[in-house]
Order: sequence, then C-alpha cells, then structure tokens
Amino acid sequence: MLRTALRLLLLATVLSACEKEITVDLPVEPPQLVVEGSIEPGLPPFVILTRTQGYFEGLDPAALAGAFVRDAVVSVDRGDGPVLLDQLCTASLTEEQRALIVTITGLDPDLVALVDICIYTTANTALFGEVGRTYRLRIESGNEVLTSTTTIPTPVPLDSLWFERRRLTADDDSVGFLWGRIEDPVGLGNAYRWYDRRISTRSGEDDQVVYGSGANNTFIDRYFDGGTYQFNVNGFRFPGDTVVVRFISIGETEYRFYRSYEANVASGGDLLGTPQNATSNIQGGLGIWAGWGVYTDTVVCE
Repeated sequence: MLRTALRLLLLATVLSACEKEITVDLPVEPPQLVVEGSIEPGLPPFVILTRTQGYFEGLDPAALAGAFVRDAVVSVDRGDGPVLLDQLCTASLTEEQRALIVTITGLDPDLVALVDICIYTTANTALFGEVGRTYRLRIESGNEVLTSTTTIPTPVPLDSLWFERRRLTADDDSVGFLWGRIEDPVGLGNAYRWYDRRISTRSGEDDQVVYGSGANNTFIDRYFDGGTYQFNVNGFRFPGDTVVVRFISIGETEYRFYRSYEANVASGGDLLGTPQNATSNIQGGLGIWAGWGVYTDTVVCE
C-alpha cells in the first residue's frame, strides 16, 4: 500500500509538472532534397524527390503535393554514359497505370489518388537493372546537385520458406509467423531486407495492394557469415493467407540506411527517444539510392 501511495504521489507530481508552460526554441533548418530511389534486375530505375518540411508545417493535400519536386534533371550512368530519366506524374496516368506504379514503387494508393506525384524513370531498356552492375545517380534541381552510387548484388535465394503457428497455448491456431532460411555467401557485408504482400485469404479479406516490410526485417551477416541462417519475420499472418515474398539482397551502405530508418520509425512516438535522420547514402542531400537483388517466392499459410 505504501508503495502504491508513493507511486500515485509521484504520478500526481509528474502530471502537475506537465501543466507548466515550456517554450522550446527549435532550430530553423533550410529545406533539403530527399531521395527515394531504387533499381532492380529487369526493371528501370525509380526515383522520387521530395523536400523536407518544418515540424509544424501542415499536412493537407496542398502541402503534400508541394513537397514533391518537379522538373529536376535526373540521370543514371551504368558505366557507358548518363541516361536522362523522364518525369512521370500520376495525375496524367490511367487508373491501371497508377495501380502499376503503386505496385512497383510501394507508394500508398490513397496518397497517389489524392496527390499528383512525379516519379523519375525511363522506358529505355538499356538502363534496366542487371545483377552486378554499378549505377551512378545524379540529380540537379535549381542550384543543388546530388549524387550517389549503388550496385545490384547477386540475389540470395531463400533455401526454405514456411508458415509456423504461434501456439501460445495448446489450442492456439489463430496467427503465426513466416520463417525463412538462407545459405549466406562467404564474405562479410551481405545484407538482406524482407518484403511481403498478402494476395489472398481464406476469410475473404481484401488483398494487400503494396509490399510491406515491418520493423527489424532488415539484417546483415555479421554473426553468420558463410553459414546457414534461419529467421522469422516480424508481423503476424493468418492460416489461409497466401503471401508473396520479395527477399532483397542489399549492400552494407544500403543496410545502414534501412536499419536506421526502421529505428527512426519505431521510436517516433517515444518521448524519451533521441530523434535522428536515417543514415543516407546521398551526397548533397538525404535519402537512399539502392540496388536490389530480388528473389521472389510464394507461401500458403497452413
């Protein structure tokens, strides 16, 4: 009882302290260009440009639309000269074309329906991704010049892929996890990121439109180099789900971005957390330019 009373007293003190007016002078930072770009085997590069916004700026449709950068000069060089990317804006596309863009880029379909988003890409098949090639990105927007380099790694296949029920109790068969196993190539620095998308369910729920990757679904071979590694994926699945998996091989630089991004998202609501930007591989700006080695498989959760 005494401990309970002390806890209540402490809580009352904390709450009363929260009533005091606190003024914080936030530093004013100039807007920066943010890059989200990737290239994978058999597909063209996709680059989305936005600008950072102030903490207290609005998030209405006009503000969101204004964050996307238009009319930049974006090129990719795979070693035989730069190729300019075309600007493709979703407002000028058909519904079917917008759906394809959503599937390929992972953009939120509600956002695409609401905001005219411009993407930089190309139909030039000479620039479609190839395993082992290095791709140099260059972006010019006004007086700003951004550059980055990435390589598409050789995809590492999933040796095994299966669903396992959680079974917290003997009769618990409600949910479970997806599991995978790989044979990691010898040599430190192989990194991986898991994406999946539910394409059908036994219960008739809506399919997922885009691939998602939960927290802690990015890892590196620091502790299992050259060996067999078995892992489960963060995020519940249900018996009867059919799930398409995209298992992505990435480089160590790209790994640092995705891991720091996941940590940033996971701590976003933590008042005691330390805010930080994701670890960028963009010179002159923020964001990521990533080569993806893609292995695709499908699993039925039974």
